[in-house]
Amino acid sequence: MHDTVIRSSLTTTRQIQIGRLIIDNIAAEQPFSWRWERVEAVRDAFYILAIPVAGCVTFAQNGQIRVAGAGEYILLSQLGSYELSSATSSRLLMVHIPATELRGRLVSVEDHVGGRFGANERMTCLLVDLVKGIAELFADRAPPNPQALATEIVSFIALTIGTEDRGAAIDVRNTRYQLRRRIFDFIEKHLGDQHLSPKKIAESSRISMSYLYSLFNDDETTVGQFVQVKRLQKAYEILVADPKGHRTVAEVAYEVGFKNVSHFSRSFSRHFSIAPRDVRQLGQAAVADAGPMTRPGNTAIARGKVAASPRFGAGYWEAADKRRTLHETA
Repeated sequence: MHDTVIRSSLTTTRQIQIGRLIIDNIAAEQPFSWRWERVEAVRDAFYILAIPVAGCVTFAQNGQIRVAGAGEYILLSQLGSYELSSATSSRLLMVHIPATELRGRLVSVEDHVGGRFGANERMTCLLVDLVKGIAELFADRAPPNPQALATEIVSFIALTIGTEDRGAAIDVRNTRYQLRRRIFDFIEKHLGDQHLSPKKIAESSRISMSYLYSLFNDDETTVGQFVQVKRLQKAYEILVADPKGHRTVAEVAYEVGFKNVSHFSRSFSRHFSIAPRDVRQLGQAAVADAGPMTRPGNTAIARGKVAASPRFGAGYWEAADKRRTLHETA
């Protein structure tokens, strides 16, 4: 990312790592204006949940300009350039969420970037208090199970953003959103179905296969990739919540819809950069053990061992981009 104008006035006073999430505590002692350039690849990008703690901050992205004060939030995206500025001293928290992960949990996430819709006040209060509490509680110590906590934080962020008021206007974009939401809900409820297929998903909403594929193109992914990511995320949540191993890796694999345990283990390891049998040990891992990571255009920051894969995970379904046909391989 590239920043401009007054760099010295905007300082990261504290950086906290919660599993695969980064929370920056940023302070500005004088007026500032910063601009970040876009990141080209989804796999390298983050969504930023910006929460002013003191003062007011102006955010600009996707043609939306919004002034947010303490107790509010704005979702920003590294997939487009954005700006932050303030005419007074201010302080804010910025939660960095891997783009692939939030896209797997929230329908049409790009629609919510830049404060386009009205936030739900009660959910916003809960979210702001949650992030502030975590930033204070774990400022100098690691949580007992950082990856599990990161999963819960992302889930609540997605839940809160999903309650935003999209308005009463019935247009093509909103119609697609409602349809995609029904499809996402159907997939979520049927992840354990080993015979879940694009045809079955399309039939559930009475749409054609070609229209189904176009809906997933909105997020630059395919039906198969999306389902596989959802299954892997679900498996991850089950494993980190079961540190004593009450369920075997094979049981978890079958529970989330995989037919082949070896294929599940390979896909899981490729996506999260850790084997499923080892993920339970993450609760004992200290944040200090994290390796360096460089955000595009920025200095290196700490990062945990679990990261989004450069791909969504290969081949439970393989999609031919031109023909849009899918072949089940496991």
